[in-house]
Amino acid sequence: MEIQVISRETIKPSLPTPPHLQTFKASIIDKVLPYTYIQFISFYVPNQNFTKQTSIQHLKQSLSQTLTIFYPFAGRVKDNLSVDCNDDGVLLTTAHVSCKMHDLLANPQPKLELFCQFSTPVPPFCPGLADRPAQIGIQVNQFDCGGIALCFSFSHFIIDAATIGMFLKCWSQIASKNECMSSSICPAVSMYPQGSEDSMPDGLSAVIEFSLLKEGRGSTKRFVFDGSAISALKEKAKSEAVPNPSRVEAVSCFMWKHLMATSEAVWGFKQPSILFHAADLRRRMAPALSSELSVGNITWKSIARYDINTNNDVEVEKQLVVLVREAIKKIKYEFVPKLQSNGGYATIREAIEELHKICSDKSLNPYTISSWCKTGLDEVDFGWGKPVWVSFMPGIDVPFKNVVILMDGETNEKIEAWIISDHREMPVLERDHEFLALASPNPPVSI
Repeated sequence: MEIQVISRETIKPSLPTPPHLQTFKASIIDKVLPYTYIQFISFYVPNQNFTKQTSIQHLKQSLSQTLTIFYPFAGRVKDNLSVDCNDDGVLLTTAHVSCKMHDLLANPQPKLELFCQFSTPVPPFCPGLADRPAQIGIQVNQFDCGGIALCFSFSHFIIDAATIGMFLKCWSQIASKNECMSSSICPAVSMYPQGSEDSMPDGLSAVIEFSLLKEGRGSTKRFVFDGSAISALKEKAKSEAVPNPSRVEAVSCFMWKHLMATSEAVWGFKQPSILFHAADLRRRMAPALSSELSVGNITWKSIARYDINTNNDVEVEKQLVVLVREAIKKIKYEFVPKLQSNGGYATIREAIEELHKICSDKSLNPYTISSWCKTGLDEVDFGWGKPVWVSFMPGIDVPFKNVVILMDGETNEKIEAWIISDHREMPVLERDHEFLALASPNPPVSI
């Protein structure tokens, strides 16, 4: 497979951003997160409504209109406090792929290592302000057969997975219907008290980064849970304390169990473990956030801890689901009320200090799981139909491990788990018969 870049250009908002909106303030949560890029690929099968020249031009025009609504995305990060909404624009690249989409995706095991070629030049990790380019990079890849792979790179500074879903929904509505569900955005900074900027110590984003991401040489693999596997996991995870585990809870705890077992098999000893699980705060606020166009990182990590001395008479899956459910409840009933009423900075400082204290304990084995399920990425229709598959952007050799991204599969009943694990532990997981009985390793995509 060869990819030839056809063009690269900057797409700017169709209307200039008004002077009173020139500075977009970051929220307290935005300010303390590490600066990274979220990357994924949406695959669209050939469609008679897509013609190379007119459809790409229409994409550009509708993107320009969308950026007028999501004006901060066309700006540049000025410092760790704000975005300069200067209308510098986003990057858009077009490219030709010298193969058929079917040959790539319907392969008995899709070659995930090739997917990095679909990416825009935006780097996935940007440690310094000088390295921070456009907030969004998009590459439109057209296959020989006429199929399209849209590769997206979103800055995580003021954008979380839910914000991405809203942006793409609005863009696709403008592209296909010339309308959007709203004409204005709701900044995260307006949703809870922010406190004094002077009260936040330096280096907090580094604390978060080193707390949540376990350093090491990570290997990325894809596993798929079908509907019957998820039903079996939910049934196995049921308990009196949690009689109705969700799909994400059941899959997350099943993986947590087997990742811990894999670590024990490789290193020869058991470790107590913690699971950081991303929790969307929008629906946990009181009242629940109603704005469809809420922009910012409106998430926080719940913390569940599993002790190796936990009661062995109870199945591990049941124990883990209870721990995860209790951690999520703590976010809703303790963290969010304090965030909204007692001042954001004090609450975040306490939460970061808790994270730092936990992760300073080197006896703990940390894992992070983020669910992108039900964010609407698989519903984005620019006028050529919905994507047949949305893929995480796999890293070939990433500098961290113990991270799992959950995504909707190519059919609604499936969940895909993209696991970044230690390069010595991953081969053991791939030989775990109990794990493989329910998780299919990198199956072909039905198109």
